[in-house]
Amino acid sequence: MRLLPLLCLMVFIPCVFCRTKDWLINDITTPSDWLKNEDGSYTLTNGLISRTFSTSPGFTTIDYYSHEKSTSLLRALSPEAVLKLDDVMYNIGHVITKMSRGYLNRTELSETIGHDPASFQYAGHRTHPIEVDFPYTPLRGAPPNIHWPPKGVRVDVIFKAPQSAPTTHQGITVTIHYQIYDGIPAMSKWVSVQADQKVWDQVTCTLVSIELLAVNQPFSKISTWDGYTFKPDGADNAYDWLYIDLNRPYGGLVTWLQDPAQAQVAGSFQPLLNVSNSVPVPVVSVGKDGYTSFKVNELIHCSEDPTRKSLSKNRLLKLLAPHVQENPIFFHMTDSRSEQFRATVDQLAEVGFEMIIYSFGSGLYMEEENETYLDGVRKDVAYANSKGMEVGGYDLIVLDRGDLPKEMRATDAQGNPGGNACLASEWYETIYGKLLNFMTKTNMTMVETDGPYGGGSCHSTTHAHHKGYGDSVYKQNMLQEKMYNEFRRRSFYINSPDSYYYGGSNRNGLGYNENQYSLPRWMDLGISRQTVFDRVYSVPPTAGWMFVPLQDYHGGGEAAAFEPLQQHLAELNFAFAQYLGAGVAACYRGNRIYDSDATKELVQHWVSFYKKYRALVTSDIIRITRPDMQNIDAFMHVNWQNEDDKALVMVFNPTAEKRNVTLGVPVYYTGIRNKALVSEQEAGYVLYDIGVGPQGIEIEIEVALEARSTTWFKLKPTTS
Repeated sequence: MRLLPLLCLMVFIPCVFCRTKDWLINDITTPSDWLKNEDGSYTLTNGLISRTFSTSPGFTTIDYYSHEKSTSLLRALSPEAVLKLDDVMYNIGHVITKMSRGYLNRTELSETIGHDPASFQYAGHRTHPIEVDFPYTPLRGAPPNIHWPPKGVRVDVIFKAPQSAPTTHQGITVTIHYQIYDGIPAMSKWVSVQADQKVWDQVTCTLVSIELLAVNQPFSKISTWDGYTFKPDGADNAYDWLYIDLNRPYGGLVTWLQDPAQAQVAGSFQPLLNVSNSVPVPVVSVGKDGYTSFKVNELIHCSEDPTRKSLSKNRLLKLLAPHVQENPIFFHMTDSRSEQFRATVDQLAEVGFEMIIYSFGSGLYMEEENETYLDGVRKDVAYANSKGMEVGGYDLIVLDRGDLPKEMRATDAQGNPGGNACLASEWYETIYGKLLNFMTKTNMTMVETDGPYGGGSCHSTTHAHHKGYGDSVYKQNMLQEKMYNEFRRRSFYINSPDSYYYGGSNRNGLGYNENQYSLPRWMDLGISRQTVFDRVYSVPPTAGWMFVPLQDYHGGGEAAAFEPLQQHLAELNFAFAQYLGAGVAACYRGNRIYDSDATKELVQHWVSFYKKYRALVTSDIIRITRPDMQNIDAFMHVNWQNEDDKALVMVFNPTAEKRNVTLGVPVYYTGIRNKALVSEQEAGYVLYDIGVGPQGIEIEIEVALEARSTTWFKLKPTTS
C-alpha cells in the first residue's frame, strides 16, 4: 500500500521513463552528427534518436533507437526503399537474413546477415548542412529567434543498379536522403532518381516504398489488443509512438500493414509501416530533371498522451515550416470600392488591426491585367500601407474553374474536361503569372489562394507539364509547391485552405464546416470554440483560421450575422475573447469593425490584449475543459521559454447563470515547479502550491464567472 503514492505520481508525470532531459521543456544542446563506428557501420544521431546503417554486406538500417525510452523501433530489417523500373521491382539498400521477423535477435543477425546481389548497391555517401527550399526571416509577430534553415545534418546515400539489371536500368542512380534535426527526436527521408543522358525518358519509375519499417508494437498505429483485429486506420489501443507526416498534402500514402511473414511465427504481431505514392502506376518517365519524392517526416515522440503528442507534432511543424508562426490580425473586406475600402482601413488602423484582405465577393479580380484597374488598386494599397496595414486579395486558382478553356482543365479517362483546372497544364504559367503581376504592380503582400490543387488526377496526354494520368498528381503537387515557394521567397503572407504548410503557406482553415457560421450567434460561438479546442491539438493555433460573419454568410440571416455590432456586444466580446485569446486568426468579414464608441472600445480592448500578450497567446495550447455549453470551459497557452509569464489560461462561461468551479490547471509543460504565482487579469499575484491531481502536475484555481462572460489568468514562477 505504501507504493500507491509513487505509482500515482508515475501515472501523472509526463515523460517519467525518459532517459534524457525532456526536450519539450528543455533546450537540448547535443548537436546532430554522422558517426563512423568501429565495425564500419554509420550512425546518424542527435542524442534523442539514432539511426544506424550497415555498409557491408549491404547498406540498410540495422537500428533505429529512441534514447528517451532506451528502446529500438525495429523488430526486423527491411529495404531502405523499393523501386519499380518499368516492370522490374528492386530493393534499394537491402541485406538477406534467415531470421524470424517476430523480433530482432542481434546476436543471430551478426551471424546470418548476407549480401543481396539483386538489389541496388551502395556506392557511397556524402554529408552536408541542411538545405531549404526558400529563405525565411521572421515577420508578423513570429518569434525572432527562429533558426532557418533548421540546425542538423543531411546525409545523401547513393545506390547503383545491380549488374543483373537490364542495360537501360544500369543508367539509373538512386539517392536516399536522410536529414536529422537538433533538439527534437525527428528526421526526414526522401528518395531521388536520376537517369544518365543516354536513357532519358526510356525508363518509367514507380516508388513502391519510400520508407519501409518493421517496427515493434509500441511504435505502431495498429494493435492486437482487441483480439488480433487488423484495423488499417489504427486501433484504439495502439501506442502510436511514431508519427509520420508528409511534406506534400497529396500523392503520398502512409499505410500500416501486417508483415507477410507474421504467419510464419505463431502468436507474433508484426506491424509494418509503408510510405509510398498513392497512384499505383508508373509515376514518371525519368528524364533530364529526374524524379524526387515527397519527404517523409518521422517524429519519435514515444507517448500515448494526447497533450504530449500534440506539443511534439506542433514543434515539428514549427521547426520545418516556421512561417506558420506569423500571426497578423486581419480583416476580410467585402466591398472593393475605393471609398468604402479606405473608410474600413481608417477604422482598422484606429483599433490596431494589421492586415486587410479583399474577401471573396468583394469585387476585386486578381487575374485582371488592365493597367488602369491595377493602378486604382495600387493607390488604395498605398493608402492602407500609409496607415501601417498590409493588404491582400482573394482568388480561386484551381478548383471550380469550369470557366477555363478545355485545354487547361483536368480530363477524365474518357478525355472529357471536368470543372477543375489542371495545374500541370498551361494554366500554371497563366495563373502564376497573373497573380505575381497583380501583386507586384499593386504592392500587395498577402494572397488567399482558395481552391489550390486538391489532389485530383488528369488523364490528358497533351498538357505542358505532365505526360498522362500516372505523373499528373506528382507534377501538380510539385507545381503548386513551386508557386508557394516563390511567394514565400517574396515574404507574402499566404492563406490556403489546404495543408501546404511545408510548401510555404501560413494558414489553413481550422477544420470547420462553413455552414456553422450560419448558425445563430451563440450556437456558432459554442460550436466554433469546440472546433478550436479540438483542432489545436493537430496544428499550432497560428496555423489555422476561423470565421466571424459580421455580415450575413451562407444565408444565416439576422440570427447569425453580428451586424448591427452595437446590438450584439456580448456575442462580439465572446468572439474576440475566444479567437484572439486562442491565438487563432478569425476572418472578421464585413465592411466595418465598429459602429459605435462601445463597439470600438470593445475591439480595442481585445486587440490590445492580444498584442500585449502576443508571445503567450500565440504559443501552443493545452486543453483543460472542453466546451459543452453546460459549464465553464477553459484552455491554456504554455511557453516555458518565456522569461516571465509561462502560461495564460482562457476561461469561458457560456451558460445563462453564474458559475463557480475549481479549475485544475496542468503546469508540467510550463516549466514551473513547486510553486506558481497566478494573476487574474493583472489584479495582483497569488501564490499556489503545485501538487498532483486529475490533470497531472497541477494547481487548483477557484473561478467565479458571471453568465456569458470570460476571464483569464497568467502563471509565472516564483523568483526563489
